[in-house]
Amino acid sequence: MPASALLTRTHLGSVPGATTGNRRLTLASSAGYYRYDFSSEIWAPRMNLRLTAAQEQLRGEVRAFLQEHCPAPAEIPHELDARMAFLRDWQRRCYEAGYVGRAWPSEFGGGGRPPVEQIIVDEELAAAGAPEFPNIVGLDVIGPSLLAFGTDEQRRRYVPPILSAQEVWCQGFSEPEAGSDLGSLRAQATDRDGDFLVSGAKTWTSWGQYARWCGVLARTEPPETRHKGISFLIVDMEAPGVEVRPMTQITGHAEFSELFLDEVVVPAENLLGARGQGWAIALHTLAHERGTAALPRQVKLRTWVDRLVADARTRTIDGRPIAEREDVQVALARALVAVEVLRHHASRTVGRFLNGEAVGPASSSVKLVMSEAEQTAAATALDVLGESLLAPEADADNAHWYETYLFSRTATVLGGTQQIQRNIVADRILRLPQE
Repeated sequence: MPASALLTRTHLGSVPGATTGNRRLTLASSAGYYRYDFSSEIWAPRMNLRLTAAQEQLRGEVRAFLQEHCPAPAEIPHELDARMAFLRDWQRRCYEAGYVGRAWPSEFGGGGRPPVEQIIVDEELAAAGAPEFPNIVGLDVIGPSLLAFGTDEQRRRYVPPILSAQEVWCQGFSEPEAGSDLGSLRAQATDRDGDFLVSGAKTWTSWGQYARWCGVLARTEPPETRHKGISFLIVDMEAPGVEVRPMTQITGHAEFSELFLDEVVVPAENLLGARGQGWAIALHTLAHERGTAALPRQVKLRTWVDRLVADARTRTIDGRPIAEREDVQVALARALVAVEVLRHHASRTVGRFLNGEAVGPASSSVKLVMSEAEQTAAATALDVLGESLLAPEADADNAHWYETYLFSRTATVLGGTQQIQRNIVADRILRLPQE
């Protein structure tokens, strides 16, 4: 089918009953079996998760909550301090409603529910266009590592404030001279009176200026030990010797920062896992960040495409609706295909997660597809809408597309570059020779 006809069926005409076939994936969890049904109408904003009656009720409850409480974009402050305070309150309200950490153990502040319920919640949050939680590093990166490697005392102390956004976390992995190759990091943690004395520099530290704690990778053994000499330390961001320097991005925000540690004392009990286990914890952390988080992300990207199609139908260039142009329909079809490819990759990865399997290197293939889908969707918006983005009467929508595009340029870098992901896929999945 020509791409123009595909777009007519998927968006412009919305032909009822259009299907993608009868592909189904059965996923097992502790509570039973769940099937992701890919035979839903193409234009549906997300995959059709075949639910039990109780799970369908949960989806309805989440939708009702969001209809009443989800902030409109205009309600979210632009100034960063006010924005962070607003978003922390939003995360707190969602946590109190039972929609944050729903699958985390109840003894550490979570809901103790099957993981599939958190997937339902995350899909609904993304589909509603809800603002992202500000403690994303705590929820997607540090929290899962605390649950997997932390002591009970560490879990009781740190996990509940992560869920409620009472305490924001940041991540101290990348360094000015060690971003892609973490094995060459230079931050040092030396022994002093039974504790650690940490010195070094970190960069690309998300929300560092608001963080109460930082998960820091530091070298506790000689450099020649490479990955085996790295430990994971929980650093108090209010401790003497910690300096944070926010970095203004091209979007105008200062989400990232530089982090400088000058002989910061870290108590021995703030070691996560065993000494020298930092690399294994980092791999677990990155696999979770790159893999399971892709499912709600693809829903959000699909809302971008839907919003773009709506804009293309209502905006005109030279008196003609933009969506009527065949080249525009082709571009929209390609953006849609990119998101659909991500959807299937993400579903496969989440299937492994729900089956109790380690996500492992498969998360790198998901990260590859996710980054490219995000950049494709954002770039397509600017290409398709063209000169209509200069129209002053659409300033709010225009600002959305400008900022979306600018931030999307980071997608192929943050969380590990595309080149790194391809190397992982080639080495650990395809087992290709080194040369």
